[in-house]
Amino acid sequence: MKSIVKVFGFAALAFAATSCSAPEGKETKAGEAKEVVETTTQDVKTFEISTSTSKMNWVGTKPAGEHSGFLNLKEGNLMVSEGTIQAGTFVLDMGSITCTDLEGEKKDNLEGHLKNGDFFEVEKFPTGEFQITEVKAVAGEGTSHEITGNLTLKGITKSVTFAANVEISDSGVKATAPQFLIDRTEWEILYKSSKLGDMAINDKMGISLELEAKL
Repeated sequence: MKSIVKVFGFAALAFAATSCSAPEGKETKAGEAKEVVETTTQDVKTFEISTSTSKMNWVGTKPAGEHSGFLNLKEGNLMVSEGTIQAGTFVLDMGSITCTDLEGEKKDNLEGHLKNGDFFEVEKFPTGEFQITEVKAVAGEGTSHEITGNLTLKGITKSVTFAANVEISDSGVKATAPQFLIDRTEWEILYKSSKLGDMAINDKMGISLELEAKL
């Protein structure tokens, strides 16, 4: 009888692990923060991030389904020279975390939970940041560049790389990054994670970006 119980127990764990599938997107491995090189080119144009039209989207999954939403950008800029992004930084307003698939009390409860110490600890860390360290032109379906930068969440900084489609004109820059995955535990977001032996919420979370910057 005990062996049957064990079999069912292992089966339940396996089902929980496989049913909590990660969001769609290419996983980016977090590495040590990279040095930010100062831009010395004379003809650099600085475009200010439009906080009304820029945002970071997020998706998290669990065995029972998923939740999704966005957060706003507080400020930032992109520095362009000779038709290429040379540098840039944008600040994430962690207090603006919004869930878009729930309404009413459930929505309020989830947003409050994401802001407390179990997740992003917004009271202590009200902002996050992404600082570009390298931009390379690449050939890809729906993307034109590969962007590497230092992502800071909860005071922890890691280097990540993702694909993006970048459009640059004399008056502005538009950049969109299709959904990619980061491992939240790299930034010590451990609630119900595999590192705590729980796996009720997938360690991988999906991120996509919509950026617009203007002179």
